[in-house]
Amino acid sequence: MADETFLREHLALIRELAEQADPYIKRRLLALAEKYERRLRDQNRTVQTRP
Repeated sequence: MADETFLREHLALIRELAEQADPYIKRRLLALAEKYERRLRDQNRTVQTRP
């Protein structure tokens, strides 16, 4: 659960930084945000499938 909190906090920070960044950096930050979102989805899927 702590990992999920970490990912959510960093995801919010990354998106906030992306709003203020130039187009090149914004694209890279949003790509990083997508990776964090994927990790969160995978983590949630793993937790839901456990008995």
